[in-house]
Amino acid sequence: MQQLVRAALLVAIILPSALMAQTDSIRISCPLNEAVVVPPPKNVIRYDIEDLCIVLTSIPDSVVKSCANARVTNVVQNPDDNNRWEVVIFSRYKGKDYYFWYTGLETVAVKRNESIKQGQALGNIKPGGRIEFLMYDFETQVDPTKYLDCKGVLKLDN
Repeated sequence: MQQLVRAALLVAIILPSALMAQTDSIRISCPLNEAVVVPPPKNVIRYDIEDLCIVLTSIPDSVVKSCANARVTNVVQNPDDNNRWEVVIFSRYKGKDYYFWYTGLETVAVKRNESIKQGQALGNIKPGGRIEFLMYDFETQVDPTKYLDCKGVLKLDN
């Protein structure tokens, strides 16, 4: 009887924490198939707080895809980046607001205020081109590598 009570107490203590461990974390898909993270330059002096952006490239894939079901909040051409495009999308997941910022697109396939599905094309890059990918939990920048669900595709390029 004591073993049954201990087992019930153990389950009552462990089960709720195990169920809550990952329930509030968003999982996002890779913006590029066969993506490789481009490491930051070495021996660079940094004066500002480092961005938590990641730079992705893919030789076989040039279609940049939405990482989540979302709404396009901004599409602009950046004159400081050879007129490449920037796309910002917004997604709400379990009451939390997330923004995803893609930069470096050669062409765009979406418009502002458009609702998009996960995996839908946002635009294109040149084969072997690079995009910068940033993620915000509302206004707080977060590390997107902690949330990317790339099924072993995301590798550090050494």
